[in-house]
Amino acid sequence: MATDFDPYWILDVDRGASADDVQAAYERLIAAAPEGSARRREIETAYAVLSSEEGRREYDRRLSTREITGLPAASPEALVAAAQPTGRESVAWTPRDIAIALILPLLLIALNVGASLATDVDTDDLTETDHIVGFGFGFVLEAALLALAFNFAVRKYGGSWRSLGFRWPQGVEWWFPLVVVGGAFATIWVWVGLLYALGIAPDSNIPENVYDFAIPVIMLGLLSVIAAPLAEEVFFRGFLFQGIAKRWGMWAGIVLSALIFGLAHAGGPDTWLLLPAIAAIGGIFAWGFAKSGSIYPSLFAHVIFNSVSFIVGFTE
Repeated sequence: MATDFDPYWILDVDRGASADDVQAAYERLIAAAPEGSARRREIETAYAVLSSEEGRREYDRRLSTREITGLPAASPEALVAAAQPTGRESVAWTPRDIAIALILPLLLIALNVGASLATDVDTDDLTETDHIVGFGFGFVLEAALLALAFNFAVRKYGGSWRSLGFRWPQGVEWWFPLVVVGGAFATIWVWVGLLYALGIAPDSNIPENVYDFAIPVIMLGLLSVIAAPLAEEVFFRGFLFQGIAKRWGMWAGIVLSALIFGLAHAGGPDTWLLLPAIAAIGGIFAWGFAKSGSIYPSLFAHVIFNSVSFIVGFTE
């Protein structure tokens, strides 16, 4: 039987409250609610409804019906289901969270690009130690991306890893990940082919002589095939894309997350010609995430793409 559940009253906001007002009210109230209490569950349920466009729209519709008929507006269970029509966990983080989370990786990227411009080092003359230090920095950056996504998506709002996309794909066939990885390969092949047709030979961001050293090759393999796909999919698709898409829509999420993904791969000036293709690939991965509601198709595509790139570089 439906109950007169009112998320606006629970969060102490009016019906015209903005998403930021709802967020602020939730953070204020949840901080004072004891763990495991009925009050805390009530606050979390109300926020799950009002933080979702679908859930809020459905409640407002039922509220209008109640005003006419006098019947209860809705049960909490029905509204939470409306807030998550595909069974996906609600995205709680805000643009402010995203902006704060981006400070560290963008700062590290700026330092990396600045160092490349200032030193003008020939990357093909790097020593084994140089490569080890460089790849070690790469592992630190990937760990930082994972930590930032966890902090602002899971720890801060008490959610789970499902909110970052670790859920089974929905609404797509088993072969959908192959479409995503095929789009990624088609993009890089077309872009590189166009550059060669224009008489331009783009350089890889992986120095050729790295394959002359055993330890750097192992580090490169672990970084490119395991660490980078996992951390980057969690951060750029699970965290960044979803956070932007929640506020401004799917295509804004795809475009903005793709641009930042491309910038994140900036290195020396010789590699900048590949950044448009990398950004486009990031857009394809974000589209795969949006289409399936899951991180797994884009993660699969990212692993396959990087694995092939690593093998090609190793055999050349």
